[in-house]
Amino acid sequence: MSALISVQLDAVAELAAELATLAVALAHEAPLCTSTVGSLATALGGQEGFLAFSAGSGWPQLIDAVADRAGAIAGTLSTAVDAYRTLDAGLAERISGRVGVAAIAR
Repeated sequence: MSALISVQLDAVAELAAELATLAVALAHEAPLCTSTVGSLATALGGQEGFLAFSAGSGWPQLIDAVADRAGAIAGTLSTAVDAYRTLDAGLAERISGRVGVAAIAR
């Protein structure tokens, strides 16, 4: 049995735009993480510096991975919204309305 799913396409499109913005912002953060880890290791020195460098050296890759995935999800959501709007417009064109009234896609 299928269930009715209601989606507000404008809200999904806004989410996609926010995720795309987040992806760009995160992509700019990865180089900063790399330089900060080096500075922290130098400032601490010794074993503490080495441990800080070891702990922080994976952050740029993590930031890049999150940025890539946020961008991919943004693209997927945007494509889905466009596809649903195109489908909805096509369905609206096929619905015969009253004389003088044009069907309008939601």
